[in-house]
Parts: sequence; C-alpha cells; structure tokens
Amino acid sequence: MGREIRRVIPNWEHPMQTKFNPFTMKAETCYQPLYDHSYREAAAEWRKEFAEWEAGERQKYFEDNGEDYEYWDYNGMPPDKEYYRPDWKPEEMTWFQVYETVSEGTPVTPPFATKDELINYLIKNGDFWDQQRGDGGWLRENAEAFIERGFAMSLVVNTATGEVKAPRDGA
Repeated sequence: MGREIRRVIPNWEHPMQTKFNPFTMKAETCYQPLYDHSYREAAAEWRKEFAEWEAGERQKYFEDNGEDYEYWDYNGMPPDKEYYRPDWKPEEMTWFQVYETVSEGTPVTPPFATKDELINYLIKNGDFWDQQRGDGGWLRENAEAFIERGFAMSLVVNTATGEVKAPRDGA
C-alpha cells in the first residue's frame, strides 16, 4: 500500500462517485476506487482460475476440512466492473498520474503528459493529501526518486529510531 505511478490516457478524468458519510451524515462526492487493469483482464483471470478450480488444480492451495467449498468461497465472487479502469490499449496510455493504493486506487495528482511535468507539480504542490494537510511541495530529490522508482510505501518506520517517512520525505 502506498503511492504508484500509473499510465493513463491523455487528459484522463478519473470517475467520481457519491457516497453517504455516516460521520457527517451527508452525501459526499469522491473518486471511485479503480484497480490498474481493465474489467476484461480481471474477468479473464477469474474465469481462468475458476476453470483450474473446476479441473481440480487449485484445491491444493487450501486446507480441506471436509466441508463443501465452491471456487468463490476460496477466491471471491467474479470481478465488479465498477472497480476497474476502462480497457485501454497500451499505446494509448501515454500520460502519468500518481495514485494511492490503500484502496483499489484513487488519484492523488492530476494526469501529466511527461514525468518532468509530474515532478514539477509534486515539487510545487505535493499530492492532494499534502495539499489538504497544508504540507506544501516535495523536495526535488524526493520527487525525482519517487518518479524513478514508480512506487513508494505510504509510510516507512525505522523501528530502531522511531523515524517515520512518507513518499514526500524520500521514503
């Protein structure tokens, strides 16, 4: 769980959803969490694994206690289309966007045509969470290192020193 760079189509507008917040007792608009692959890919993988289950090839991965099990008891129901990005062609995915991956994935920056534009945005603004907290932008070296790696954990804790670092801190 953390932050990752995702490739998106130019000028991608991530879908929104309206949910009821029981704490505020109000409806709130927020980003729809999406996995970084298409519904078609997820459904094909689920069908493949279901076929393996039906052929007796996947039962070895769990302990049979004598109860009846179906594939969905073992690996969940078929994918829900609502949680998957559109079925883009790889050559269409030319822009860069930072996503948090604590959920299936929601954007924490706008999309950018180049990595340099994304780096400059992070230096100037930070991600959406940084902006919400009033933390400001990232150090250039941290933004560049994150973009180069393409992924960072949400937090890294040094148990010896108690130091806590986030992606903006070079984690």
